[in-house]
Order: sequence, then C-alpha cells, then structure tokens
Amino acid sequence: MKTLNLFLLFALGVLFSGCTNSYAYMPEEVDGQGTLVIQGGGDRHPDIVKAIIDNAGGKDSKILVVPFASGYADEVGPEQAKEFADAGCPSADYILCAKEDLDKPENMEKLRGVTGIFFSGGDQNRLVAYLEGTNFLEAIRRLYAAGAVVAGTSAGAAVMSDIMLTGNATAGNSDDFNYFKAGAVETSKGFGFLKSIIVDQHFVARKRQVRLMNVLLDNPGYRGIGIDEATAIVVKPDNTMTVVGASKVLMYEPVGQNSYKLTVLSAGESRKL
Repeated sequence: MKTLNLFLLFALGVLFSGCTNSYAYMPEEVDGQGTLVIQGGGDRHPDIVKAIIDNAGGKDSKILVVPFASGYADEVGPEQAKEFADAGCPSADYILCAKEDLDKPENMEKLRGVTGIFFSGGDQNRLVAYLEGTNFLEAIRRLYAAGAVVAGTSAGAAVMSDIMLTGNATAGNSDDFNYFKAGAVETSKGFGFLKSIIVDQHFVARKRQVRLMNVLLDNPGYRGIGIDEATAIVVKPDNTMTVVGASKVLMYEPVGQNSYKLTVLSAGESRKL
C-alpha cells in the first residue's frame, strides 16, 4: 500500500464554504450481510467476475443482470448474463421491462432466490430514475441485507454511493473539471449502499482526480474512492475493502483543514473502511 499526502492550498478554502472547519471523516458502517463488488468500468477482468460469483455462492450462485443504465439494455442484459454463465455461474439471468412494469409479479419473481445482482454500465441517472421508489429496488436492498452480492460497473458503480456523481457539470461550468470551484460538479442521490464514501469510476483512465476532489470539498466529512477501469473493490460486511483487477484504486481521506491523505491501492491489497 502506498500513501501520499495531498495538500490543498489554503487559498482554496475561500472557494468552498465547507472548508473552514477541521475535517474528520465519517466512518462507513456497512448495514448488510452481503458483499459489494464495485468496478470502475472498462473490461471485466476475470478476477472481478470470479469475485462476484464466489461471493454469490459459487456453484450455488444465482445472478440477475439489471441493465437499465444502458441505452442498449436488450443487448447488454443477455450478453452479460452469458458472461456470468460462461464463467461458472449455474443460474444467470437478466431483466427487461418498462419502468411502470417493474413491480409486476412476473418481474418481482425474477428476484426469487437471487444471490447476486449486477448493475450494468451506461447512464447512472437513467438507472436511478428506473429503480428509485420501486418495490424492486427495496427487494434488492433486502437481498443485500440478507447476504447477497450487489455489484456494478461504471454507472452501476456510481449508484452505490448515497451522494452520486451524475457525470455532469452544473450550469455554466465546463465538464472537463480541470479546475477547483465550489458547486461545479453535479450530484444527486444514489442507492446508498455506501453511506459516507463517494465513488468515481474510470478514474485514472479519464483523469477524474480533480472532479472527485471538487465533490469532496463540497461535502466535508466524506471520503472518496476513485476506481480505475478493469478494477474493482470488494466490500465485505466486516468493513474490509479489497482491490481486485488490473489497475489501481485511489482513496482520499480528510485529515485536517484543506488537507487530504491519498492512499493508492493495487490488486490484492486490503484495508478497513
């Protein structure tokens, strides 16, 4: 594990109303008996697929792909279900239906006996709009509380946080995020499987470090986890996080006024949340 100190200029505090107080981050308290597998997008590294299947029960796993973030859900759903089946999941399926039909008995039945949920990539705002307020999402929460895996990639990673990056800049700001400015990054409410940690994805590949720092400065007390492509974190109910895949995970933690500790983790490394 490599740890670096990232110090922000004191002058930056004038841009962020929340930066005048000493930081202390909120502990993350996992509230389910299940496992989160959160991928930063890109290719599905075999170790990520294995982590999902193994934690979902291995030879007894039953995984349901939820592809509603994608604009091509009718293609992505069966493709990713086949990916899990080919990797050794004995029962892999997907769901396709209109939003207004999601809570119908035949679609709720898709969740019966499921030990793993996989949220596909695409647009996290589309996924939240599809699921928020549904009995289907509440049933997923109950499955997680009882021990199921909840996994996702790209947009399916962003939704894991309570404070979710929408992927957009706020009105009047540039979406290249190569600047520090209060309120420049648009956020909304995600599914909240992580309560006090904000996830960003495609992190190193798309140079999103400044974007995540802007959101953290807007939300004192939160930590940030940037997950690169073909890489995932596996969060267990004992509050441990382990990195799997091909690249890096960067974790930002407030340690004082305008000061953050940056921890860079590679595959196989673990730490307590």
